[in-house]
Amino acid sequence: MNEGGRVPVGGAELVYDEAGSGQPLVLVHGSGADAVAWGRTVTDLARYYRVIAYDRRGYGRSIYRPVRDYRTHVVDLGVVLEHVGAPAHVLGWSSGGNTALALAAERPELFRSLVIAEAPFHGFRRSTASLLTMIATAKFAQLRGRPEEGAATVYRWLTGRRDGSNGFDTAPTPERRLLAHSRVVLAELDPHPFGVLVEHVPLRKIAALPMPVTWLLGAESMPWFGRLCARVVAVAPSIRTEHIAGVGHLMHIEAPEVFADAVHRAIRTVDEPEFGSPA
Repeated sequence: MNEGGRVPVGGAELVYDEAGSGQPLVLVHGSGADAVAWGRTVTDLARYYRVIAYDRRGYGRSIYRPVRDYRTHVVDLGVVLEHVGAPAHVLGWSSGGNTALALAAERPELFRSLVIAEAPFHGFRRSTASLLTMIATAKFAQLRGRPEEGAATVYRWLTGRRDGSNGFDTAPTPERRLLAHSRVVLAELDPHPFGVLVEHVPLRKIAALPMPVTWLLGAESMPWFGRLCARVVAVAPSIRTEHIAGVGHLMHIEAPEVFADAVHRAIRTVDEPEFGSPA
């Protein structure tokens, strides 16, 4: 994967990498990550598509102060899609999925298809005691001047598995670079009317999305992600869901080839409806 270019937008310069050829597929990473965190997934998907993986504002090479207003990330994604050639296929993981959903609700013409990987969409509406405890613990660590400790708390909770373990502590050493974005992640936990969980985006707009949407879930992830997905699918039954066996929230790291196959399967059904796949 080579650096594909830079996109100036709103006082920032978003850096993206590019690999492969064909229809554009834009990857939107989650909180704490960057374009590099997609790892082998880019190589696998580049066999079929022109893959564009960009560093969101404030992450990686897209230098900027921490962003609390997620409408900024949404606008940024729109500019990236226009720059690389819309309509495009879009893959959004975790909060990157929230960013993609929010833009799809406002500018569906930019999307050819949408694949969501465990987006915490409207997460506060399905908040749990453990979620609120996690936020309080992480922010307290931040107040004590220990941002990495606070961010690690966030990552361990988000990557929690059904068996009580978490994907963060068992992730390969290179993935621990997530801690490099500790201050950005903790800033996203600050209360904001247009914050990371995009509570401001009406569910009715998601239900009305015209493009094909697939929602991927890790079979070993904590049930919270599944409940958030089920809430959306209840009003938007056209959304295709697929559980990926043996993985949790870090699905693209834990099983990159299997994850890429699931993404390709989701996108392939756009042009080949008869291809299909069991949910």
